[in-house]
Amino acid sequence: MDKLMQALRSTVCAFMLVGSASTFAGQSILYYLSQPGDFIGQGRELTLTGADGTFSAPYPYPYFAHLRFDGFGGSHSLSLTLGTFDRTNLQPGAYENAVRSGYQTTGHPSLDFGGDGRSCYSLTGRFDVLEIVRDANGLVTQFAANFEQHCYGAVPALFGQIRLNSDVPVIKTPKITLENPLNARGCVEASNPNGAVVSMNANNNTDAAGGRSLLYSWSSTTGDSGTASAFSFNAPLTTDPANPAVVTLSITDLTNNTSSTATKSACVSDTTAPAIVIFSPTPGQVVQGDNLILDLSIQDGVDKSITQYEVLVGSDFLSPIDPNTGRAQQQILQAPRVNGGVSVTITVRALDVSGNSGQKSVTFTQVQ
Repeated sequence: MDKLMQALRSTVCAFMLVGSASTFAGQSILYYLSQPGDFIGQGRELTLTGADGTFSAPYPYPYFAHLRFDGFGGSHSLSLTLGTFDRTNLQPGAYENAVRSGYQTTGHPSLDFGGDGRSCYSLTGRFDVLEIVRDANGLVTQFAANFEQHCYGAVPALFGQIRLNSDVPVIKTPKITLENPLNARGCVEASNPNGAVVSMNANNNTDAAGGRSLLYSWSSTTGDSGTASAFSFNAPLTTDPANPAVVTLSITDLTNNTSSTATKSACVSDTTAPAIVIFSPTPGQVVQGDNLILDLSIQDGVDKSITQYEVLVGSDFLSPIDPNTGRAQQQILQAPRVNGGVSVTITVRALDVSGNSGQKSVTFTQVQ
């Protein structure tokens, strides 16, 4: 969980504001990505530009920056406040252990993003100021920052970047696609005793850079890493889907040396029942006397040693199986026989270590 939280806290999304003053250079866009369960963003991804509303930074106080967005027609009303804890000037740098604006104390700078009828009365988070320019009156004219907010201190977060009349480029949160299909437990199906090869890619991020050169950096809690847009790693088999492997992707714009990070988890479980094959007898086969060898196989691609099984001839005959090979070959002697023959059913059942059960039956006729 600590590694997952560390990966989540490093995730950078984008929150950007648009200014109306044409004398300022640079871009201004509003974009945020909210994780499912986040109170403010409600799990949504939102992009707003100057075509959607007006932006302002109305306060001249040097120890914080307050920016507002008011959408046309009342569509959105959003604000962000970032500030120092000791009333020193807000300047470029990293600000850790942030709390809600107005409640900052020593070592806890202020952070507050909300609006559209939602506000966090308590929060935790962090932010990085990348650029800040003020005019002669102290009003913010250019600003760039990244932030992360956890409303009420919960795990789900809203991540963001601010770009107000700024030339600092924005890379939206990377989109990671899991290539493997998921089984009924919401996990990748195990393919061997060690788990499965899990494949992810970030090919859909190439357009976000506008043709600029991107560097991909992958890492996982399994210790694997990669530098291509596609990434594969060996994820272990787990009986607990709540304890998945976690992958972190960081995309860096080499042109401007800016980065954005995202995470994705994947669990591996076994939902495939043991494969049972009865080679002999065959369905409907007529056997003379005791002239029959039971020949069967129980195989499982994940659980290589099947030890929970039973082989019934009729209702009470148990045949041994080699747990290492999954094969059983034994002469059938006990089935009752009468003139004209008797129908005999062989039933094979097996259970693997993940709790998956398989069953196979065959019926033949035994005569004197």
